[in-house]
Amino acid sequence: MNRKARFDVVGIGLNSVDFLCVLPRAPEPNTKTPMKSFLRQGGGQAATAMVACTRLGLQAAYVGAVGDDPIGAISVDSLRAEGVNAEGVVVKPGLRSQCAVVLIDSRSGERTILWDREARLEEGDVKKDWVTGCRCLLVDGHNLPAEVQAARWAREAGIPVVFDAERADSGSPGTGDLLALCDFVFGSQKFPALLTGRSDPRGALKALRDTGPSVVGMTLGGEGALAYDGREFYESEGFEVVLADTTGAGDVFHAGVCYSVLQGWEVQRTLDFSNAFAAMSCRSVGGRTGIPRLHEVEAFLRERGRPL
Repeated sequence: MNRKARFDVVGIGLNSVDFLCVLPRAPEPNTKTPMKSFLRQGGGQAATAMVACTRLGLQAAYVGAVGDDPIGAISVDSLRAEGVNAEGVVVKPGLRSQCAVVLIDSRSGERTILWDREARLEEGDVKKDWVTGCRCLLVDGHNLPAEVQAARWAREAGIPVVFDAERADSGSPGTGDLLALCDFVFGSQKFPALLTGRSDPRGALKALRDTGPSVVGMTLGGEGALAYDGREFYESEGFEVVLADTTGAGDVFHAGVCYSVLQGWEVQRTLDFSNAFAAMSCRSVGGRTGIPRLHEVEAFLRERGRPL
């Protein structure tokens, strides 16, 4: 990997502004429910992952699209406030930026997300020097033509590509092309089965790895994570925390994978670190509020007998 790169990691994909509504219970139809609290903060898979990378001490940059509206400006400002380079953000005149209303059940910490999106990154919006100027590339599958091109540039330059494979519509045109160009693919619990048609997790991961990546895996919520490298399966149990909100946990997990890749860690160590990093972020409301620093993750793992 290029040790003299401008950035440690570049993320390409979604950004958002999240409006987080903490509720005493999940709302029922045709009723009125008072909120326990309300806050606004930046969100989106790739964008939040880049914020998490900066919390780990990495130099991170985000590439994506926003509209020329107040939501877009808030989204970009939230990245800059965290030290994420946002020079690669493309402003789309006349289009709406993505926003989301997140309904959080305070009893369980589980959330329901309602989203709206119009501004999209096009293939020509991604500049090659942004990709080849990093040591690790993260993509999230929401701008497939642009991400396929970026992953191709990364592959040619010997830069590892991490894919946050969360999309439910996994059969979208271009998904297979992107998978074939990625080195590390960690999906949501449903993604491998949706893509491969295999209902058993291990069989689905084996079939997913046949599409091209070196290491594939899936997050399992509070149960941890499972991965496969073509030789053996790796499991990492979930960590018990006082759960406030699961928003952004997957994004933080993938930032942990990027960090681990840059450290050259083996799969088991990668799973344990990324699991802990994601679990700690669930102790606060919002996808970014509770993202810990590196020394906090290290202490968390030591206290639980799973030191790095």
